[in-house]
This record gives sequence, C-alpha cells and structure tokens, in this order.
Amino acid sequence: MNRHCLKCGAAAEFRIPEGDQRERLVCLECGFIFYQNPAVVVTTLAMWEDQVLLCQRAIEPSLGKWCLPGGFLERGETLEEGAIREMYEETFAEVQIERLFAQFTLRHIGTLMFCFLGQLKRPVFQVGPECLDVQLFNWKQLEATSLAFPSHTFALEEFRRDPDSAVIRSRSYDRD
Repeated sequence: MNRHCLKCGAAAEFRIPEGDQRERLVCLECGFIFYQNPAVVVTTLAMWEDQVLLCQRAIEPSLGKWCLPGGFLERGETLEEGAIREMYEETFAEVQIERLFAQFTLRHIGTLMFCFLGQLKRPVFQVGPECLDVQLFNWKQLEATSLAFPSHTFALEEFRRDPDSAVIRSRSYDRD
C-alpha cells in the first residue's frame, strides 16, 4: 500500500484519527484521512428460455473458469445501469433487468456484490475482451461446470431452487 498522501505527497501512516474508532491512513503533513470504502460489483443472471448466459474468464482471478457476466460499478451509474453495461462489455448481449435477486458481502476483498435477474433480449452474444468464451448453459450442463466464485454458484443454485421468489438472497463470504 502506498504510504504517501495523494493530496500533498507527504508521508502517511495508519492511526486512529480523533473522534474515530478505526485505524485509517492519515497524512502526517496535511492531516488528510484516507477512507477505504468497499468496491461495488454488479452481475446478472441472464436467462434465455431455460438457459443461463455465462462467460469464461480471460483474466485473474479464476482465469479460465465460468462466471456470471459482471464487473465493477462506475461512478455515476445506478446498479442496474452498471449491470447492463457490464453484460454488454463482456458478452455484447443486450439484457432486460427484471429485479435484484441476490446481494453479497465479500469481506475478504472489501467488495459488495449485487446480482440481478434478467432476460436476454435475443440470444445474440459474442466474446468480449475479458472473456475466453461466452455460452448459454442449461441446468444439466451447469451441474458439470466449475464456477469461478462461490457467490455465483449460490445465486444459480438459489434461482434454480426457487426462481419466482421475491426474496432477495443475502450471503457473506470471508474468503473465496
């Protein structure tokens, strides 16, 4: 981790600022406090008839494994806008977001993940720059497929178990 202030360039160190309870990176010169907030990831469980669209990762972590299309939310986007953009960037597929399906706290990487349920507008897709392959999977194929992340496995299992439930699934992970 960089131990220099992004504002003035002076040295910074971890300490508990006055009136706070947590250790933060604090500039020793100007006193600027660096708050490390969680990143936000959006994914979509996109269906076409009875199949789910997955992409094979061309990047780490989990290079070569299959996952739900998704990625980091950009500043100024709603969760839904981010999910639609990430779907298009990774698969060139157009999706209609239906609803929030699951939410995850990934403590080990300081990330919040929101998984949406969506329908492909048409079964047209292709490999994006962060993917090795993109395919529609039926449930039998999914059973034989190792997914990149436990949260994706959980979302797919919950959807298969009860696709019409209005309950938003929630789970916390302390490691992959």
